[in-house]
Amino acid sequence: MKIILTFLQGLISVLKVLGGPMVYRYPYRTSAEGIRADWQSIGKDIKNVMDKLEEHKQHEQRPE
Repeated sequence: MKIILTFLQGLISVLKVLGGPMVYRYPYRTSAEGIRADWQSIGKDIKNVMDKLEEHKQHEQRPE
């Protein structure tokens, strides 16, 4: 009987986790919008780093 009780408790805990609010509830309407916004932000960060590396490379190549 204890195994059935433990199983039911585990099932309830899984349902609590799955029934919780979505990660991207606000300000996005769907999780796809939230993920898209995250990747756009990551893309901007990568571009900024690449631009800074390019500036640094050009600065090192200039004759003084």
